[in-house]
Amino acid sequence: MEKHATQVSPQLGYTLLVTTWLCWGFSYPATAFVLQTMDVWSSRLLVMTAAAVVLLVLGRLQGASLSVPRSHWPDLIIAALCNMAVFQICMTFGVQLMSPGRTSVIVYTMPLWASIFAVLILGERLTWPRVVAMALGLVGLGVLVGQDLSHLRNAPLGAGLTLLSAVSFGLGTVWMKRRQWRNDPTILAGWQLLIAIVPVSLIWAFSDARLSLPAITMDSWLAIAYLIFIANALAYFSWFRVVAAFPATVSGIGAMAVPVVGVLGSAWLLDEKIGWHEWIALGLIIGALAVNLASSLRRRPA
Repeated sequence: MEKHATQVSPQLGYTLLVTTWLCWGFSYPATAFVLQTMDVWSSRLLVMTAAAVVLLVLGRLQGASLSVPRSHWPDLIIAALCNMAVFQICMTFGVQLMSPGRTSVIVYTMPLWASIFAVLILGERLTWPRVVAMALGLVGLGVLVGQDLSHLRNAPLGAGLTLLSAVSFGLGTVWMKRRQWRNDPTILAGWQLLIAIVPVSLIWAFSDARLSLPAITMDSWLAIAYLIFIANALAYFSWFRVVAAFPATVSGIGAMAVPVVGVLGSAWLLDEKIGWHEWIALGLIIGALAVNLASSLRRRPA
């Protein structure tokens, strides 16, 4: 008999959401360390492959089946292409064509697209508190990115591809809620990463990227370990349980905290300066999260 996906209480869901913020937020300075000694496509392929193996092994050790029902594969492939393949590929090109910080901010316009898809695909109601929370969060992200719009003007292709990654991430988040999955979320995350490795491998093979292990420093290896075990394995372990616990709109708005963690983490680890734009954005996004949390607690989502 197939094992049904793990049920997550709202209380545990909030804990996992904060875990996701920290995992993904600190991945941006960690990536900066890795790219000092490794090209972006080799690092992406290495991290995704290792994280997929970690997730599938972890799921198996929990007693979950690796087998996915045949009827679930079409939805799993679509979710994998949106959540992992298109998202990772377009975001990577965005990082190459723009700055990593601006890329992360555009990526987390995802709640807007997730909310639209949730209404169209799932029939979720876009309540006023959620609209207010989304507006506050998007304004905060706008303040964060608006301090240097030259990055967007000088790299319109990078901005466009990054926006596509945000739309894809939003669609993938909603697509995962279209059905009742029989598999543990850990297994689903591992399979999605494996599926996404196929197009990423093709890009790596046809690019100039070449993996040179002797050139990788100890700092880079530590950052790679963080990206594998924390920013991918633990983050996706947490994120897909968050998606199962909350409506797509709520989980999407919650993800707006990630670029704030990224900015603060970069300031701490990379000595990047924090100005008044960052503090205003932080206040607005915290306000968005507070409104979203208050609304969620009143409604007690399943």
